[in-house]
Amino acid sequence: MNIQIIETNDIKEFSPDGIHSTPLLDDNNIRTLLLNLDTNQVVGPCQMDVPVIYYVIEGQGHLRVGDEQAKLQTGSLVVVPVEEVRSITADKHIRVLAVQVS
Repeated sequence: MNIQIIETNDIKEFSPDGIHSTPLLDDNNIRTLLLNLDTNQVVGPCQMDVPVIYYVIEGQGHLRVGDEQAKLQTGSLVVVPVEEVRSITADKHIRVLAVQVS
């Protein structure tokens, strides 16, 4: 077994031109991305054919899934089901780990 450690604290780039997305792992069954959004930047809306887990490492924002909206803050963990349209809006700098599981 090989332990793979990715130090997400070292990846803190933000872009004034849009979200900064860093692929962390792309395996057969799992894909992880680190999303760094500056204030008022938006991811989506998009729709995935796999469930997606979002974990907020730091910051604040809102997640919209279909017609529902929820506040995101440091420590929030959200599971979005397959085929649901979702988007994330940053209220302040926000760093989100997105995990796609197939």
